[in-house]
Amino acid sequence: MLGFRDYRDFARAASEGRTLRASFLKLPAASTITTSGWWVDLSMVGRQPVAQYYAAAPLLAAQLNGMEGIFRGVDPLDGEKRLSRWWLVSPTAAFVCRFMLCDYLLFYPFVDGDSTDEQPTDNTVTLPRYTDGDGVMVMAVGQATTTGGGTFTFSYVDHDGNAQTSPVNTFSTTAANPASILTSQPATLGGGPFCRLASGSRGVRSITSITNVSAPGGLFALVLVRPLADIAIRELSTPNEISLVELNAAPRIYDGAYLNLLANVQGSIASGLLMGHAVFNWSD
Repeated sequence: MLGFRDYRDFARAASEGRTLRASFLKLPAASTITTSGWWVDLSMVGRQPVAQYYAAAPLLAAQLNGMEGIFRGVDPLDGEKRLSRWWLVSPTAAFVCRFMLCDYLLFYPFVDGDSTDEQPTDNTVTLPRYTDGDGVMVMAVGQATTTGGGTFTFSYVDHDGNAQTSPVNTFSTTAANPASILTSQPATLGGGPFCRLASGSRGVRSITSITNVSAPGGLFALVLVRPLADIAIRELSTPNEISLVELNAAPRIYDGAYLNLLANVQGSIASGLLMGHAVFNWSD
C-alpha cells in the first residue's frame, strides 16, 4: 500500500516476482520518411506494439488503449507500478539519437491544416491521468503530409484551471510527413517536440480550440503527453541500458497508461529497426 520507499523495496519486488520485462520492436515501413534533427512520434510506427494513427472523430478529445502501447502488464490490484530499467539498441544510423518515453493521455485528431478559422474542440473526454495537468505537454503530430510553413496558436486550460492562449508556435518550413512532430525542425522557433505554452503554465488540462495563423496544409493532431524518461543510443548496434532506480528517477506508471516513444532522429528511419525492453516492478 505504501509504494516504493527505497532500493530494498525494488529488490524485494523482484525477488517476490512482482516484476515484468516487456520487449518492443519498431519496424518503420519504407514510406516512413523522416528528416534529420526532427522529432518523430514512434507510436505511429508498428510491429510490437501495433501502430496507431490517432483515428477518432475530428477535434473530439479521445484516449488511447493502454494495452495497445508498450506492454506494461496488467494494472496491479493494489500498490503502485514503476519503470525500473530500460534498454534500447538499433543497427539503423537514423536511430542513433535521443529517445523519450511518454504516457499518452489525450489527443485531438484531424486539425484542418488548410483552414485559418478557429477550430473548437470537444472535451467530453478528459485527462485519465495527471488530471491536474501539471507536467502535461502538447505535441503537434502530422497525420497527412503538410506543405510546410505556417504558424498556429491554441487556447487551453492550464495546470491551475486558468484559461490561456499559447504563444505563436511555428510549423516546419518544409513539408512534413505523417508521424513527424511539426514544431521540431531545428531551424524553427522552439525547435523541440513540445509546443510553447503561455508564461507561467506548468502544463495543460485540456485544449479548447486551435487556430492556424498561417495554414501549413495537411492534417495534424494535438496530443497531450506526460514525459517519463529519457535515453540515448550513442553507437550503431550497441545497446544502452539505464537503471532508473539507481538514478532515483523511476517514474510511476499509472493504471491504464499508454506508453510509447518519441525519437529525435538523425535521418530517415524508413525500413529501419529499433529494439528495446522495459522492466517494471510493482509494490505490495
